[in-house]
Amino acid sequence: MLAWSSLARGFFSGKFARDNLETFTDGQDLICTRCYAREDNFTRLDRTRQLAGEKGTTLPQIAMAWVLRQPVNTFAITGAMNIDHLKQNVEAMEIDLTDEEAAWLDLKTDCPDQGRTEDRDNLT
Repeated sequence: MLAWSSLARGFFSGKFARDNLETFTDGQDLICTRCYAREDNFTRLDRTRQLAGEKGTTLPQIAMAWVLRQPVNTFAITGAMNIDHLKQNVEAMEIDLTDEEAAWLDLKTDCPDQGRTEDRDNLT
């Protein structure tokens, strides 16, 4: 599968927030806000940002890692504005998300480590 716009038209770039949507008035940004600026996606964005902080990566890298870990052969079409973005895209291929982290990003669980046996065993 080819994943076009693997950062959801920039939604997972980090520039969109609940409190700044009215500032985006040009074509591509406006399309992004109309298509992706829903509360469930902002929850995904919040979780992606949190996981990026925990893993010491960027928000776009976590989003890209999520796309690349899908169970089918997935190829992300990416764009880079500069060499640093290109390097970050390449580095995203090395990020391993656990099943639990992916489920949390998908809003299927309330905790990024929910279901991990080692975490449950340490609760006693």
